[in-house]
Amino acid sequence: MNNISPKIFKHWIHSHEEDTEDAKVYRSSDYEFPPSRGRRGFEIRDGGEFIQYDIAPTDGSRIVVGRWELEGPNSIRIYLENQKIKSYVINIISCEDNIMRIKK
Repeated sequence: MNNISPKIFKHWIHSHEEDTEDAKVYRSSDYEFPPSRGRRGFEIRDGGEFIQYDIAPTDGSRIVVGRWELEGPNSIRIYLENQKIKSYVINIISCEDNIMRIKK
């Protein structure tokens, strides 16, 4: 897996309070987030498994399973089992131990 840091392999949750004009900010799931009515997130696993956490109608999480593959330098393409959701690309700007920034 060229150009992809092993630091991406964890459960990430959207920290929308920290978003910038150009980037969405995600924190590792053990981060102490301020209260929110729900948060989206995803989990990237070594070996190609991907789990997307959407906000359910009850403000909990709805899990959508899929897979990922290398798209290019610091980019991965996501394919979800739910055929109603098209594949998409995550372009990683930076990834540290507990924070990931991706292009909007």
